[in-house]
Amino acid sequence: MPFSAPAFAHELAPFAFAAVASLCLIGGALAVYYLGRLTDPQDRASRTSAAVIAAVTVAATIWCAHVVAILGVDGSALVGYDPRMTAAAAVVALVTAALAMTLYGANGGSAASAGVALGAGVAAVHYVGVAAMRGPGRFALENGELAIGVALSVGAAAGAFWIAAKIERRAGFALATALFAAGVTGFHVIAADALSFAANPRLAPSGLMVGQEALELVAALVFAAVVIGASVGPALRARLSSGRSAARERAFADLTREGIVICEDARIVDVNLAAARFVGLDPSVMRARALRDFLDAPDPDRILSASLAKPQEVAVKAMGGEASWVEISSRDVAIENRQRRVFTLRDLSEQKRNEHQIRHLAYHDPLTGLANRAAFGEALSSALKRGGEVALFCVDLDKFKEVNDVFGHSAGDDILRTAARRLTAAAPDCMAFRLGGDEFVMIGTGADAGDADKVALRVTERLNTDTVVAGRTIRCGASVGYAVYPHHGGDVDTLFSNADAALYRAKADGRGLARGFEPEMDLALRERRALQQDLTTAITRGEMFLHWMPQANAKTGEIVGFEALIRWKHPTRGVVPPVQFVPVAEETAAIVPIGEWVLRTACREGMKWAKPGKVAVNLSPVQFQHGDIVELVHSILIETGLPAARLELEITEGVLLDNLTGALNTLRRLKALGVQIAMDDFGTGYSSLSYLQAFPFDRIKTPRSSARSRPARRPRPSCAR
Repeated sequence: MPFSAPAFAHELAPFAFAAVASLCLIGGALAVYYLGRLTDPQDRASRTSAAVIAAVTVAATIWCAHVVAILGVDGSALVGYDPRMTAAAAVVALVTAALAMTLYGANGGSAASAGVALGAGVAAVHYVGVAAMRGPGRFALENGELAIGVALSVGAAAGAFWIAAKIERRAGFALATALFAAGVTGFHVIAADALSFAANPRLAPSGLMVGQEALELVAALVFAAVVIGASVGPALRARLSSGRSAARERAFADLTREGIVICEDARIVDVNLAAARFVGLDPSVMRARALRDFLDAPDPDRILSASLAKPQEVAVKAMGGEASWVEISSRDVAIENRQRRVFTLRDLSEQKRNEHQIRHLAYHDPLTGLANRAAFGEALSSALKRGGEVALFCVDLDKFKEVNDVFGHSAGDDILRTAARRLTAAAPDCMAFRLGGDEFVMIGTGADAGDADKVALRVTERLNTDTVVAGRTIRCGASVGYAVYPHHGGDVDTLFSNADAALYRAKADGRGLARGFEPEMDLALRERRALQQDLTTAITRGEMFLHWMPQANAKTGEIVGFEALIRWKHPTRGVVPPVQFVPVAEETAAIVPIGEWVLRTACREGMKWAKPGKVAVNLSPVQFQHGDIVELVHSILIETGLPAARLELEITEGVLLDNLTGALNTLRRLKALGVQIAMDDFGTGYSSLSYLQAFPFDRIKTPRSSARSRPARRPRPSCAR
C-alpha cells in the first residue's frame, strides 16, 4: 500500500494564539512585579526570594507558552512527545530565566544582558521542545525565520527589563508586561511558521511518549500552580512580614520598662508585659477588660480623659500586692485603620519611695527617729485647727551638755535615743518631736490634754531614772513644762511661749520637775524679755559699772589685786543683781559686748592705780564662741597699756565643756600673751581634775559650798601653779 504523508499546517491556530498571549500577559505581569522587588533596598533574603519567584514564573510562562503553541499547530503528523526532551525543555527554561534574573539583579548587571539571556532562553526552549515532537518523519525549524523570532524575543525582553528598572509607575508596569507578552507571543507565532515536517515511514515513532492531552493537562497544571503561587506570594509575604513586624513591635514593646496599653472604646485591646506587671496579671487576662477597673482612684474616667492633655499620677491596683504609682499619659492613633487610644504608664514607685524617704528625712530626726521641728510646726497648727483641748509639753534634759562632753558624743547620742524611747513609752498617745539638742516637745489631745499634769508627771518619772551607757550608769534627768490650748494660749506662738515659760519655772525650781503654765509665769517671762531688751542698750546709756573685790594673800593679808565684778544700775529697777541679768545676757549673746566693755574698763582703771596690782576679769563661755577672744585681749592690752602679767582671766568649766580641744588651744594662745589663767568654781563639774591635767592653770578657785563640805587640805604642788 503506498505511503500517504500526514497533513501539516504551519500557521498557529487562533485559539492557540489567544491562549499563548493570555499566558504571556499573566506570567509577564507577575514577573514584572517581582522584577521591581529585585531593585528595592531590602535585605538580601527578600531580594533572593523575589528573584526565585520571578525566575520560576518566567520559566513556567515560556515553557507553557511553547507547549500551547505546539499543540495549536494543526498537524495530524504529530503523534506524541518524548518526555525526556520535554522535561529538558522545562529545565532549559528554568536555567535561562534564572540567569536572566541574576544578571538583572546583580550589581553591575544590565537590562540588555538580561534580555539577551531571556530571549535566547525562549528560543532554546522552543528548539528543545520541537526536538521532543514525535511523528512518522522529521520535524525541523527554518533557521532564517527562527532568527527573526529570536531577535524579536531578545529585543522585547530587554525593553521589558529596562522599563521595569526605570519606570516605577503603573504605566511602566503595564508597558513592561505588554513588551514581555508581545516578545514571547510573537516569537511563537514566527516559530510556528518556521516549523516544517518531512515524512519518513522509516522514522515511525516508538518507545515511551506523552500524548497531546496529557501534555496539555501537565502544562495547565504547572502554569496554574505557578500563577497561584506567584499571586499568593506577595500577600503571603506581606502577611508574614506583617506578622514578623508585629512580633518585632511586641518584642520591642515588651523590652521597654514603660507600660503600654492600647484601648478601643475604653476596652483593652493589647497590653505589654510592663503594664501587665503593674497589676500582676497575664496580658491575655487583661485584654477585653476596661482600663478603669485597674486604677485605684475615686474618678478613674476623669484621670484617663485628662491624660490626653497632661500626664496624670494615679495608683494602679496590684492583684495580691501593694498598689503601684504610675504616671499615665495617652494619645489617639490610627492602628489597623481603627481609631484607638494608646496609654503609656511610667513607673513612679521608685520616685515615690525616694520622695517618701526625702520627706521622712526632712521631717524626722535621724538620731532618735522622732519628728523634727519642721513637722512640729505643721502638727501643732493642724491640732489647733481641729479644735478641742491641746496640751503642749516642753521637755528639756538636765545637764545633758556636761554629760555629753564628759562621756563623749556617742554616750550623748545613747542618752538622746533612750530619752526618746522613754518619752513615747510614757505618753504613747502623744506626738513626740525633737527640736534639736536636748529639747523635746509633745502634743497631746483628747484625754492626754485633759490630764496634762498626769502625763507630765509620768514623763518626768520615766526620764529621771538611771541610764546605763557603755557599762556606765548615768543619770541625766529632765524638766517638763506644759500649757493647754485654749486656756493658756489661743495660737501656736502663745501656746509654745507659755509652755516654755512653764519649763523655765520647772528648771528654776530645782530641775527634774514638771510645771504647768500659770499666769504669773507669763509676767516673769515678760520681765525676762524686758531685761533682754534693756540689756542691748545698757552700755551705750552708761548704766553698767564695775565693783572691785580685793584679792589678798592668805598668809600675809596683803592686798595683791582686785577682781572686777559687773553691776547694772537700771534707771527704773535700780541695781539689778548679776544673778538676774548675766544668765539672760549669756542666753542672748549680749554678754559678748558686755564682757568686752568689762575687760577694757578694768584694764583702763587698773592702769590708774597708785600701786600696781593684779586685775582679775571673768570671761563667759559665750565669749569663747563669738569672735577671737585672744585678739580682743591683745588689742585691749595694747590700747590700755596694761602689762600682760597684771591681767588674770578667770574661766569656768563651761568654757572647756563646749569644745575641749579648741578651748585648750585658745587658753594656750592667751597664756602666750603673758596673762594668767585661773579656773573658777573648781569641783562643780564632772572632770575638773582632768582639766587641770590638760592645762596648767595659774590659780584655781573653789566655791564656798566645796570649802564648807570638805576639810581643808594642803593643795598639791601641781594644782598651786
